[in-house]
Amino acid sequence: MRHPDRPAPFAYAEDSGKPAGFIVDVTDEAAKRLGLKVDYKSTSVTGSLAGLTAGQYDLASSGLGVTEERQKSVDFTKPLFWSTVTVLTTSKSTISTFDGFNGKRVGVVTGSSQEAQLPTRIPKAQPVRFQAQNAAVSQLLNGSIDAFLVGGPDATEFMKQYKGLRQAVSAPVDHPTSMAVPKNHTAFLKALDKEIGAMVADGTYAKLYRKYFTTQPQPELLAAWPALKTQFPGAK
Repeated sequence: MRHPDRPAPFAYAEDSGKPAGFIVDVTDEAAKRLGLKVDYKSTSVTGSLAGLTAGQYDLASSGLGVTEERQKSVDFTKPLFWSTVTVLTTSKSTISTFDGFNGKRVGVVTGSSQEAQLPTRIPKAQPVRFQAQNAAVSQLLNGSIDAFLVGGPDATEFMKQYKGLRQAVSAPVDHPTSMAVPKNHTAFLKALDKEIGAMVADGTYAKLYRKYFTTQPQPELLAAWPALKTQFPGAK
């Protein structure tokens, strides 16, 4: 299952409509090793989680932050990525701290992990909620909001697309990014984790990581998968 609105690198639709991205590649490789065929469906973050609990989907592979609240309703694979949270603003702004956006109109995507982080990161922000990232970026560019709180890799891709955007401030998050499965699908979850571990061990994961990311893995991801330390010798 892919997310229709996210830019590269996690999960997005090519011009042809074909799903692509880091999490999609990981999903395809794991499915191949398990002898499974993936039937991708477009949905939102909230739609994917609701679909898992309703039995509509078997897997959410858009790259979800593993939050305590989400763990109440779904189970997650072992970490696939460790991200950062970024305040995306325009080049006209000179603010460079989280606190600097207190009192400002800050966009978040409904149901995203960034929405949950906003009260902690920018406690006095004026939240403006969107159903999709592209809508938030459009409103940021036309001045309707002052900033957009979003995952670091997504922010990087938006800055590549729109030269009028800049990163005001960024910080590591306290949770990994993973795929999610319905509660009590223990056998499927174990099978996925086993294949992800095999991909890490044989270098496939590192190859896919380098295809989409130029930054080194965060220390927390290296701690989760010690084999990556030798595959990314410059990472700390």
